[in-house]
Amino acid sequence: MNTSALTRSWPTLAAWGAGLLQLGVGAGMITQGTGVADRGVGVLAAVVGAAALGWGVAALTRGRLVAPRTGMAIAVIGTVASGLALAVDPVRISVHAVGVAVLLHLAYGVASAFVVRRARSGSDDVARSTTPDAADRVSPRTSVLGMIAGCIIVAGLVTPALGATEAGRAAPDHSDHPLFSTEHGH
Repeated sequence: MNTSALTRSWPTLAAWGAGLLQLGVGAGMITQGTGVADRGVGVLAAVVGAAALGWGVAALTRGRLVAPRTGMAIAVIGTVASGLALAVDPVRISVHAVGVAVLLHLAYGVASAFVVRRARSGSDDVARSTTPDAADRVSPRTSVLGMIAGCIIVAGLVTPALGATEAGRAAPDHSDHPLFSTEHGH
């Protein structure tokens, strides 16, 4: 089992998690914000969230971190946007959601920085990055195990943090559906 194969999908999943959290924070700030600063930072957070999701999708479909400098830029802007959200509205913005978003931005930002550094050092030639050789090929079992491990880690972090955002707190209770009503008035 190749270790790099197991960790190849983690940065993309971290980008997805950070993107979802940025969208949740941004949506809450846009809809519940009382001032121009709230809504402006909310728009920035939402745009960064959409960019992180898009970058994660592009990287996962290619099987490698594409446009690593773009990934680094999104991670830095996302970290700054998270800090701004907390600074602008510390009462409604969850420290937990911001902390997890920053952690995930750092995870894929650092992974992108490693790709840039490796490319600069000359150990990654153009032919190797476009056509994987036998050492880079991943068995389906290995990539599935990596994806499952990444999903468990990100879901364990992102789901509770997303519930702590304004959008998560405003969501309806999942056990409050008319389909499951216990009242039997005829």
